[in-house]
This record gives sequence, C-alpha cells and structure tokens, in this order.
Amino acid sequence: MHFRRFVMGAMTALPMLSLAPLARAQVSPDAAKTYIQSCGQQLVAVVNANTPTAQKAQQLQTLVNQMVAVNVVGDYVLGRYRSVATPAQVSQFQSLFHQLLANNITYQIKAYEGISFVVNSASVVGADTVVDTTISRPGQAPADVGWAVDEIGGAPKIVDVIVAGTSLRITTRNDYASVITSNGGQVSALLTVMQNKINQIASNQ
Repeated sequence: MHFRRFVMGAMTALPMLSLAPLARAQVSPDAAKTYIQSCGQQLVAVVNANTPTAQKAQQLQTLVNQMVAVNVVGDYVLGRYRSVATPAQVSQFQSLFHQLLANNITYQIKAYEGISFVVNSASVVGADTVVDTTISRPGQAPADVGWAVDEIGGAPKIVDVIVAGTSLRITTRNDYASVITSNGGQVSALLTVMQNKINQIASNQ
C-alpha cells in the first residue's frame, strides 16, 4: 500500500538512531489523542502546503524526527539480531535503514496532497496506547490508520503505525529477519541486501 510506504519512509528518513535506552511508560488515551491530533495537524499542513516537494520533504523529516521514537523503532525492527550484531553492524544498519527508505518521502508526498486527518478513539493495547484515525485524500477511499504512542524519555512519541490492521514495525522486522535467517543468521547478509537496493535506487535516479 502506498500509504504504508509513505509513512514508513517518513518514520525512517531521520538522523541515525541513538544507541542509548530511554525510559518508557504508558500514555493515557486522552493524552495520546491530543498528541496525535497535534501531530496530524502539523503533518497535513506540510503535505498540503503550496511549497516545492523538496522543501516539504525536509520539513516533514524535521517534524517526524520530533514525533517518532526513532531509536525504539530501530531497535524493534532489528529485533533479536541486534544482540548478535556487532556495534559496527548496528551503526551500519541504522545508516542503511535511513538511506533506503528516505526516498519515499519525496516520491510519495505529491500523491497525498489534499489529505485530511480525523482523530477517532484511543485505547490501551498491550504496552502501547493506540489512537485510531481516518485519513482521506481526493479520489481515494478513506484509510483507517492507528498510531501507537508511548511515553519515551518523558514525552509522548509514536512507536508504530497500523495501516489496514498491519503493523509497520512488525512487517518490517519480519521482512528483515527473513533475509537474515535465509542467510545462516548473518546480519551482514541483510546489510548487503539493503546496500544493493540503495545502489539500485541511485542508478535509476
């Protein structure tokens, strides 16, 4: 789904993930709704602004860097392989993760001009508080999107996006784990696949 790629691109087109763990706590449903309402208004304003795409991409990256718990998402995506990867491999993974998906922001923004964002309900789901929203854009059926929010380092942050019932962080983690397990549990195999994809994208630009 294009929206899924757009959101994941936005979430990962950010500076390198911090290696330092941050204190994590649950957010109340009301606080999570308020946070996502604010985030949605800011993101929609950027996407719908009458400014060049490159400027929108830069502004969106800045906003998402403030809204998303990037280090938490990155650790989750690498999953159990983070404990077996060397520090150098973790750093390389973070860099490639950023490079590989960053282009989605620029390539997908134009398709989402005219987007609107409505916050519905919020509920506690496991360790997260999930805010249900409806995303609409001209000529397309509305999309139900859930935003998982945690308190990270004393502030609410987005830790996952659920599109059509599918978790972005789980999908990405499973895809990456499949590559590693298919290559004898070697994290280096995933890094090679990611680098090759980046090279392919660069050669087609």
